[in-house]
Amino acid sequence: MQRTVRSAMTPEVVTVHPDDPFKQVVQLLAEHRVDGVPVVDETGALLGVVSKSDLTCHEEEPPSLTHLVVGGRGAREHARKARARTARELMTSPARTIGPDAGVCDALREMSRGKVGRLVVVEGGRVVGILARSDLLKVFLRSDEELQREAEVVVRDQLGAEAEGVQVVVADGVVHLRGRVSRTSTAWTAAAAARDVPGVVDVDDCVVGDIDDTLVHEMSVRGPFV
Repeated sequence: MQRTVRSAMTPEVVTVHPDDPFKQVVQLLAEHRVDGVPVVDETGALLGVVSKSDLTCHEEEPPSLTHLVVGGRGAREHARKARARTARELMTSPARTIGPDAGVCDALREMSRGKVGRLVVVEGGRVVGILARSDLLKVFLRSDEELQREAEVVVRDQLGAEAEGVQVVVADGVVHLRGRVSRTSTAWTAAAAARDVPGVVDVDDCVVGDIDDTLVHEMSVRGPFV
């Protein structure tokens, strides 16, 4: 089962009010050692996000008139942030969001599409967490022992009685599978389950199937050739 955003996000969210002044926002980011904060109103509704890149607009040279004309909306937005005094004027809106029950793979795709390093996690119209790229990388800090225990469970669930003939060993985050099962497609299923364990780097699948039913299996998935 794919890991969810809820299991990886940081639930303690630091937020700012839209009328909070520039210096207060900077101090808050420094105090909590975060790269961005959601901007919420009195009801807790999300209005936008202020990131360090928004704040550093103040440090850059003011754009020329030519740059504003040629650069279009992006250049004008940059110039506005360079003069911003409050979180409302600094923030990027709308913020990139995701639900807590979405998969982490979906979160990574959303980050890539939006070219952002974090997503605001929203549930029922309220901010419930922050998911940063660094949160997604933490899963790879799991020990080999922990990964092996979980990999053994998922492989056993897939193979049932045939799990007795398969050895599971984890080294440096890689799951090594050795043994024999009745069908090759069964070995594939077990390897796929091991690969989905959060923190697994790769799977070295050397399980042999007594019957190679992979062609039949592929045809059942893809349909007959035409």
